[in-house]
Amino acid sequence: MKQKQISRVELASYLLSPSLFVMIALMVAEAMLAAATTWLVINAARKVAEGHFLLGDLIWILTAQSASYVVGVISWIFAERAGYRGFGQFMLRFARDNRGKVKLFGDKPAREQVEPFLTGETFQCFFNLIYEMEFTLKLFLGLVFNALVLGTEIDLSLPFAYVGAFAALLSMQWALQNPLARTYLENQRMNNRVTAQGYTAWDNIFSGNGYNLRLWLGGFKSRLREALTAQVRAIVAREGMSAMSGIVSLAIVFATITVVAVNNVGDTALLIALATTLPRQIEMTYELHLLAAGWNDFIAVWTRFGGVAANMLPQPDPTFDDRIKFDRLVLREGEDANVVSSVNDALRIVQARPTGRINIRGGNGAGKSSLLASLKTEMRQRAFYWPASDRLAFKFAGDVMPVDVEGDDDDKVIVVADTMDKKLGFSTGERQLKSLEEIVRSTDARVYLLDEWDANLDAANKARADALIDSLAARARVVEISHRDRPA
Repeated sequence: MKQKQISRVELASYLLSPSLFVMIALMVAEAMLAAATTWLVINAARKVAEGHFLLGDLIWILTAQSASYVVGVISWIFAERAGYRGFGQFMLRFARDNRGKVKLFGDKPAREQVEPFLTGETFQCFFNLIYEMEFTLKLFLGLVFNALVLGTEIDLSLPFAYVGAFAALLSMQWALQNPLARTYLENQRMNNRVTAQGYTAWDNIFSGNGYNLRLWLGGFKSRLREALTAQVRAIVAREGMSAMSGIVSLAIVFATITVVAVNNVGDTALLIALATTLPRQIEMTYELHLLAAGWNDFIAVWTRFGGVAANMLPQPDPTFDDRIKFDRLVLREGEDANVVSSVNDALRIVQARPTGRINIRGGNGAGKSSLLASLKTEMRQRAFYWPASDRLAFKFAGDVMPVDVEGDDDDKVIVVADTMDKKLGFSTGERQLKSLEEIVRSTDARVYLLDEWDANLDAANKARADALIDSLAARARVVEISHRDRPA
């Protein structure tokens, strides 16, 4: 049964948590304290007009605004907690929904498309969303509470001016949301292509092969140009929208302020209050401009979330098994050699006995590794799969993981273990042997599928590894691909 793709709303719902609700409550408190500051400023101005200004007014203004700043800082702590929780929930969901899709292991195009979302893009999306949410909510709440104070204490038309300006900005956003979304999505796609190209840098640079390096540089420059073009278009769209929003909001609010001033020429206290709050109103007008840019950026992040959601369930190639050249594969067990014609044939041979070693033999490109992946797909948790090049987590390595790059050798991922070598002092062969020792010691499967287990071992370590595999074969079924079984 095909799994249902996750939606952006469901993905964003991972941010819903007590931390997020505390963040929102703190932001409401921050906005109310800022509005209280505005109210205190207005009342202080009226006292000045009446000749009754007290030092206590300044202290209250300072206290209210300082408290607003402190509450705002605390809200960021809970924002970070919500962001990390959301990303953690995403990774758990990805692991749960995609566990066992072995046929995607060596699929370079699928890996190039999806892996950026796991290595950084999704993390950035979650935190960009939480940051945009906090930034936008902070502006919105501040505008609402301050506009209410201005309307109550100065003139009722002022909050309506801000509502009108905000409605005009929302209308502009709604009218332009689809072309903006397409621009942002293309920007994300092009940036991911550049990131994916970077995965191949290690091989093509450090190999010292001029031919490969020229090809790689040509591809990198092409993708870099495309990414730059997409980025410039996205910035022009965002900043152009932001500029229009600033002009519109400035015109509406200042027109209203002018009308209020003209209609109340004889009211000294009101004019002083209006003049005193003019810096705050200019700031609010700028915040309307920022709010429009914030909505614009929110659309960009929401669009990027669509890319994350679309890549939550990568699907293996349905023709994967068709590429295996069964007429060129032989499953050898002791003196018995079996030519298989399908995955089911191989599965029957593997399951015919509870223990023993089976060697898969065949020429390059015959599909030996593909057959192992297909067997793992069929046997699921009954089998332990150890691919030729891996980034599997092992206890002996702790938190140190090998650095990986893409290679062109039989469409496999080649692992460069320099990071692990430096931190743990293991060569590639020693790391491979320790991995095998841990597999023997810590796993308990009915079938073990081992791909090129002796690829990086010298003669002495190969003998030790062979003995370990013999111990596995004494208690389980071992299906292996090894260098010693290559046909002459």
